Formats: sequence, structure tokens, C-alpha cells
Amino acid sequence: MSLRNHDRPQHPQGWEPGITWDGTTGEISSGALDTEPTDAIWQELVKDWGVGGNVQIIPGSVQVRAWDAFVGGEMVRMRYYRARLEPSISTEDRADIDALCALVEKRGKAPAQAVENGDKGLVVALSDWQAGKTDINGGTPEFVERLMATFDRLELHAKKHRKVIGAIYLVGLGDLIENCGEHYSAQTFSVDLDRREQCRLVRRLILNLVDRLVKLGVPIILGAVPGNHGENRRGGKAFTNVFQDNDDLAVVEQVAEILAANSERYGRVSVPTGAIAEDHTMTLDVMGVAVGFAHGHQIKGGAPTWWVKQAHGRQEIGHADILVTGHYHHLAISESSGRTWMQSPAMDAGSRWYTAQSGASAPAGMLTFLAGESCGDRGWSDLAVL
Repeated sequence: MSLRNHDRPQHPQGWEPGITWDGTTGEISSGALDTEPTDAIWQELVKDWGVGGNVQIIPGSVQVRAWDAFVGGEMVRMRYYRARLEPSISTEDRADIDALCALVEKRGKAPAQAVENGDKGLVVALSDWQAGKTDINGGTPEFVERLMATFDRLELHAKKHRKVIGAIYLVGLGDLIENCGEHYSAQTFSVDLDRREQCRLVRRLILNLVDRLVKLGVPIILGAVPGNHGENRRGGKAFTNVFQDNDDLAVVEQVAEILAANSERYGRVSVPTGAIAEDHTMTLDVMGVAVGFAHGHQIKGGAPTWWVKQAHGRQEIGHADILVTGHYHHLAISESSGRTWMQSPAMDAGSRWYTAQSGASAPAGMLTFLAGESCGDRGWSDLAVL
């Protein structure tokens, strides 16, 4: 071997300088360096190899391999770095949280008024909003417009039934926010609001809905159960208090505290003890009818079968007359157990991946129904998807 070949650093097999990139994933190798590359050096290498500025190094993915090589006639310790790549997040595609909250504030407020109450409860399922998600039906701006139009329809629906409504039950069924990671691989790069912004928007939306309905002058009861997207996760699993450290519960709890600070306007809005679930499920007495709520991610083998098992195990939700769930993003109703199970559709942006897998999709919508002993044998009536 010539001296010239001795002077040339020898690259370990499989660690040659270069880059691979398929539009969503890739790897980059630095070549021989005597110091660890900085972010600026990585970006320069990406640029030199013609990928452009739309990728970034995945944190924690950098690997190093060291070897000895003859350089300038002497043995030198060299290092070779390799890292995995992911798409960089563009701020240009992010939703304007201030503009969205300002839009919510403009609509639906009017003075409250006291009127006579009926003997049926209007149950409204706030299910699978997944604020911050972008997919088939657009991003958060489109979601806000879709939800505000639904609120408009809900106002008209409540006014139509005002004479029979004795109370309104607004129940968060879970997955009100999309969160920003830990649920599926592309999630981090498909949201247009960060977690704090998602929670802020959901609070404003629930407050807006309360402001619209408080005008009817009937009691409003708030409740919530936890979904999987609201979980505080690490490595794809909830790692603190599995049941209660959940943004689906936190946003409703925060709204309740805001309302309690203005008792003059919101004195008829309440959160009964236990209505913010202390477990995965929650049951309310709606005008003499027990209505149970669960997000649905804990259900195995179908909701009716799961419900039978809950009853057999003497769990509280097993005694409910009506079960309301979300999670599966489409409307379903069954009376096969002698009681009624209702699955709520979602208000999110849809799922291109689910449709690609199954060919199935369902329109967005908000489930509402009347419940109470005066509704007859079923305990419910006037079901509507708004």
C-alpha cells in the first residue's frame, strides 16, 4: 500500500459520507470528523447533499463510530457520525391561535334569563374534537368553523325543545385535543397548534357553548371522561396517574373554575361531585335516568359485550340505563342488551390513514338526545346528530 493510501482516511463499511431521504424518513452520515458536529454543521451537510432545509436531525438519534487512521504520516483517532432525519415543522402551516380565539369570542353571547323548566334533560356529547389536528377535512381553522356552525344548530335545537328541557348536560367524551405526539408516528408533523394552544382553544369553545346555552335560563351540568389523546404520555404510554392526568379532564376543570368566578352570570352552571371522572367512566342521573359515559378506548370486544361485563362486575357504569361512548368516530346505536348504547360521531378532521386502510369514513357530527323518565320506556327520545 502506498503512502498516499495511508494518508487517506479509511471509512468503516456502511458509514460512508452521504444522505438518504424518501420524503418522510432518512439517514445522514457526516464523514470523518475530529469533533462532534453542531446543528449548524448538520444543516450545512444536508444542504451540501442537496436535500434542502425541510429536514432536521431527530433528537437522540446521533450515533458515533471511532477508528484509527494514518493522516499525514501518523496515526490519528477519527470519528464518524450518523443520525436519523425527519421532516422539519414549518411555522407557515400553523394555525393562528389568537385569530381563532377572537373568532370564538365574537359569536353567541347574550344575557341569561330565567324561565320555567321542563322534565327532560338535553344531553350533548362533546366527542373527539381533536383540536389541532389536520387531515382530510382541513386543519384547525376548518374545525373551528365546523364546530361553530354545529353550535349554531345546537342553539336552535335547544330552543325548539325549550319547553320540555329541565337541564342541559354538556359532557366531554374525550379526545378534545389532538396532542402533539406519542399516539402515531406522523402526529407531530400533522398538528397546527401546540398542546397549550389546543387546550386554550378548547376552553374558549366550551365557554362559548356555555354562553350560548345559559341564555335559555335552565341549569347546565358539565362533566367529562378521559380519552386516550388527552393522556400525559411517554413512549406511547400514560406514565403518571393513568386516569386523571389527562387534558380532557383538565380543560373542563379549568372551565368550571372560570365559571365559578362569575356566579352572577353562571350561577346555574354546575359540576356535580364525580362529574369530572375519577376513573375511565362516569355516570349521571339525568332526570331519573342513569346515563353512563366512557370514551371507548378501554373497550374490548364491542361496547355491548364490555357493558355486560361491567354489569357482571358490579361496576357503577354497569348499572346505567344508557351508555354513551366516543373514540370510534362514527354513529352507532344498539338496544341488543335491553338497554341503549349510543356511539357518538366525531368533530375532528377525519383520518386519511384509516380510510386508506378500510375504505370507510363517516361525516362529522355532534350527538344530542333528550333523556328522562318522561321519555318513555327507552328513557330517551329526540336523538339528533347536529
